Amino acid sequence: MSAPTSVPGSIPAPPPATAPTGVAAGRAAAGERSAPVELSYDSTVPRSLVHRLAVAEVFVTDSVQSGEDSFVVAAQLPRGHVIGEGALYDFTLLLEVVRQAGVLAAHRHLGVPLASAFILRDLSLRTTGFEPLRIGSRPADVVLSLDARPRRNRAGRVQGFSFTGEIQVDGEPAMLGQGGLLILSKAAYRVLRSKRLVPDHPGFLLPRFTAADPSAVGRRNTRNVFITDPVSESDHSEFFAQLVVDTSHPHMFDHPLDHVPGHLQMEAARQLAVASVARLHGLDPYTLAVASIVTSFTDYTELDRITRLRATVDGIRWDDRLRTFTVPVAVEALQEGRTTTALRLEVAQWS
Repeated sequence: MSAPTSVPGSIPAPPPATAPTGVAAGRAAAGERSAPVELSYDSTVPRSLVHRLAVAEVFVTDSVQSGEDSFVVAAQLPRGHVIGEGALYDFTLLLEVVRQAGVLAAHRHLGVPLASAFILRDLSLRTTGFEPLRIGSRPADVVLSLDARPRRNRAGRVQGFSFTGEIQVDGEPAMLGQGGLLILSKAAYRVLRSKRLVPDHPGFLLPRFTAADPSAVGRRNTRNVFITDPVSESDHSEFFAQLVVDTSHPHMFDHPLDHVPGHLQMEAARQLAVASVARLHGLDPYTLAVASIVTSFTDYTELDRITRLRATVDGIRWDDRLRTFTVPVAVEALQEGRTTTALRLEVAQWS
């Protein structure tokens, strides 16, 4: 399960900050909406609305309700960020934007109390075009169109919701996504996690491993590497690595958490997939990016247990949609022989 969030050419000159851009020029996802949606990029929303501690880690700037359970959310992608290193806006950064959009919609539009824990149960993202994700000469304006399906109790309280959505970057389609969230009160979450040691407990011990060389996983900053050097044991299409956790990382651990956050696991899976595909098929890791990812969080991945990652790599395929080669990779996160997270990725070669 993912962490409770309570406590993937040149760019035209930007329009005025409050003018509609991208999907803001128009129609959000479910059904035609006749009125244009105006969104502001002047400032980020209050950090409490997206469950972040650092103001610098808030990327969403505005939201409007466009239907009964439909929302349009604005965000800005920074050209420079600790997790962003390549020529494309980083996949993990986009994951965080999606997460923040869902949390903001829940608090601002669905009436979910701020004192709530959000648990990500599943998340799927598919890249529809790499060119919109290329970092240009100005920060990118993002518009997310979300259609939610809330699950409420008899009193009308939202206990969770599933969603589908579209991401546009500077007016160009970039990604499609869907996912599901479970929402608990703080008290219920404390009961759920009461038997686990937290990082400030005297008996807590964080497993320590040496991260792989950044070049092996398509990274440049060692601090942004979250796996050990992948090894292939018997089957050359199967690769293994240990999860490397740094609880001081300013993006992955913006605030204290009691288990491994979902977006760290997804980034680790991306790194293992990239490294494995590069080695098996003789490709440059820096030319590989995520074409799609499907993630199912079946249990908590605990910080104080060793997490082994296993990747099974398939053959090279041609993707007509993206006009490039892709390679499917299945990744599992295992603790004490039990799968806590299952992921299916497609790694694409882009230029």
